[in-house]
Amino acid sequence: MNSLTLDNSTDRYGLVAQALHWIVVFGIALQFIWAWRIDEAESIRQQFALVNQHKSIGVTVLALVLIRIAWRLLNRPPAYPDSMKTWERRAAGAAHWGLYGLLLVLPISGWAYSAAAGYGPEWFGWINLPALFPVSETLESAMHEIHEWSGRLLMALVIIHVVAALRHQFVLKDGLLRRMWGGGA
Repeated sequence: MNSLTLDNSTDRYGLVAQALHWIVVFGIALQFIWAWRIDEAESIRQQFALVNQHKSIGVTVLALVLIRIAWRLLNRPPAYPDSMKTWERRAAGAAHWGLYGLLLVLPISGWAYSAAAGYGPEWFGWINLPALFPVSETLESAMHEIHEWSGRLLMALVIIHVVAALRHQFVLKDGLLRRMWGGGA
């Protein structure tokens, strides 16, 4: 049994990677709940508050994802189990980088969508963030579409990721899930 360290080891992710992973998972779950709540809002005031919270959570997730990617580049992930076939390793790598890509595209497109509509994002009412993108109906429309489709793609890829992890845990029983799950081996 390996003790948990901050850095990744040869067989499991370290505490930093695990914490970033699970905090981002929580943030993504909140984002989907907030997006649904925005659509179901009963008043413009409630919708406005939910949109601002959604933007703040999105900016937070973006910052955490940038930290997570930097951490991954500096800390080699644990090796895949020897039982994984080459195509599975490639698919897992592509899925992970696809998740990272969508986790960048989604908040950036949301930021661009908001800015193009004339509303710069703020962070929980404390910090006004720069608009970074010009006010433009054309850009607003394009970024809205990208934001919506990126969200759908992210949801699909998350489902595939979870199903694959559960397959490894309960069908293949190769211990792959323990690499990212806290606690003992």
